[in-house]
Amino acid sequence: MASLVGVGRWTLLRKFTLLSLVCFTLLGLALSQLLANRIRERALSNATASAQLLSDVAIRTRLRPDDFAHGVPSSRLRGLDAAVAQARAEGGIARVKVWSRAGAIVYSDKHAEIGKHFEVEKNLREAFGGKPFGDVAQGNQAEQRGERGLGPLLEAYVPLRFGAHAKPAGAFELYLPYAPVQSAVSQDVHLVYALVAGGLAVLYLLLFRIVARASRSLRRQAAKSRHQALHDSLTGLPNRRCLYQRLDHMIEDAKRRKTSVALLLADLDGFKELNDTLGHQVGDMVLSQLGPRLREALPGNTLLARLGGDEFAMVVPVSDGRGQAVSAAESFRSALVEPFAIEDISLAVQASIGISYFPDHGDDANALLRRADVAMYGAKAIQADWQEYTPERDGHSRARLALAGQLRRAISDGELVVHYQPKADLESAAVTSVEALVRWQHPEHGLLAPAEFVPMAEQTDLIRPLTLFVLDRALQQASEWEEMGLDLSVAVNLAMPNLLDSRLPDDVARALAKTKVSPRLLILEITENAVMVDPVRVTDVLRRLRALGVGLSLDDFGTGHSSLAYLKELAIDELKIDRSFVLDMVKDEQNAAIVRSTIELAHAMGLRVVAEGVEDADTLFELKAMGADVAQGFYLSRPVPPVEIAVMLMHALSGNRHERAARTVVD
Repeated sequence: MASLVGVGRWTLLRKFTLLSLVCFTLLGLALSQLLANRIRERALSNATASAQLLSDVAIRTRLRPDDFAHGVPSSRLRGLDAAVAQARAEGGIARVKVWSRAGAIVYSDKHAEIGKHFEVEKNLREAFGGKPFGDVAQGNQAEQRGERGLGPLLEAYVPLRFGAHAKPAGAFELYLPYAPVQSAVSQDVHLVYALVAGGLAVLYLLLFRIVARASRSLRRQAAKSRHQALHDSLTGLPNRRCLYQRLDHMIEDAKRRKTSVALLLADLDGFKELNDTLGHQVGDMVLSQLGPRLREALPGNTLLARLGGDEFAMVVPVSDGRGQAVSAAESFRSALVEPFAIEDISLAVQASIGISYFPDHGDDANALLRRADVAMYGAKAIQADWQEYTPERDGHSRARLALAGQLRRAISDGELVVHYQPKADLESAAVTSVEALVRWQHPEHGLLAPAEFVPMAEQTDLIRPLTLFVLDRALQQASEWEEMGLDLSVAVNLAMPNLLDSRLPDDVARALAKTKVSPRLLILEITENAVMVDPVRVTDVLRRLRALGVGLSLDDFGTGHSSLAYLKELAIDELKIDRSFVLDMVKDEQNAAIVRSTIELAHAMGLRVVAEGVEDADTLFELKAMGADVAQGFYLSRPVPPVEIAVMLMHALSGNRHERAARTVVD
């Protein structure tokens, strides 16, 4: 059995060597045997030809047809003896006989045999039938004792005819010594063997060289193909397929040893934005530099793989608690500390890492990867360096995944609704605009806030249809309010992918044309962080939006990284101070100073200031004293359905007093 297993593992070259050697050997033997037989047949043919020649020259001319019936007269018998003696002296013949068709010996160089009758054998019958016959007779079959020392003999039988077309009257039998012929045949056969063997050997060596070279090339190509199938071409690291194979082996080994295995899933933060801003070529250059860094930074027993995009996985055998996994996570992040130098640009990259453990969190590669992914997104959510998997977070992730699958249907089936939060002008105390805020009226979970599903849409291709839905509903509502005599502008939030979509200005233009709403009644709110992802691209989109005549508002101001230079380039109409500064401004002097300086800066640049997050009267009065233009928050009103906005404002208009309108909003 062991030998069979060994043969099964033979390489292509070894198999060729064995099989071709057997085939060439068999071919050589077959060719040699064939040629040897042809040489022997040629020797027999020569013997038959010699017998025919002797018969024609020396025997047939000295015989008469009557001799076969009445015997040969003594006068011609002596002539036959003389001819045979001369032929024996020249050609070394051993014996001569002439047979009649009746099986009688008409003539023999041994006169004692003349006149004897024998049974006609096959060789004689062949000659009587007109066909020459030749064969090799062994010496022990010789009829005469004196011939036994001659060794093998060539015997030939030829028909004797007296006339070109006459029926053979008898047959001539001739025996020749086979030893000289055998020696010549043997030399010829050996020569044939040598030539065939040499030719086949040369051919075999040539083929062996070709096959050996092809085999080496195939082995190299196979090794390269195996490597490519199991490794990432950009970083040279093992890929997802290789990770699954080796992780399964490590899990099986851990089962036998009763130890643990940690799987770490790392995702580079903001890498998509880097690709969108600088191009995928720059992103690839970062990844190609990252691979060697990680191999050098991580412990030697760590399996490092690239799963695709900006995702990496690490597998660490765990034998003494969970410190080894944490150490690998910290080593991964330490490899990112030094910025990447790409085309004279210094790029800083961070990562979020999720950790799962065998057997605590799963007993196969799929389960560990899924739960490490849950932990990784948990780390992103709280901006932690790394986080271990917990079942509680997994339940949230499953619900989130289910919602993501239902969101597309919700947009098309009309499950989404838009509520509006009023904005009050602090000078006139009147509501002059509203912000459109989408809600999901889920059939099972009830009314869901934007935070429950908008982030999912931003990570998929659903953000565009979701934004277009809100934009269309908001403009339709503004049109209805305008018909009711309410002059309200409506603000619609734009997500980061919207600002990177060159189709957005055309989408907005179509929506305005469809609803016939004046562009002055539409305000588009953008965030600082969205602007800074790709300032050049975003600025171009905003420039085209401004050309339509719509208003632009910079939302969450103070929480991003925009500079005054970009603020000037954006050519926006208003700033919205983030609620994190407004909420505690009455109690927190630093927040109050930030709000005050922001208002002064905005007014200096000719911008309107909106303060969101107004939760009490003291904050409202303080903002008015600082010179803020517009206030928004729960103290004024929560987001409400459009009908409540209409009732609220129509009631205020019926009193024809701005103060009453403000009080109505506040109440």
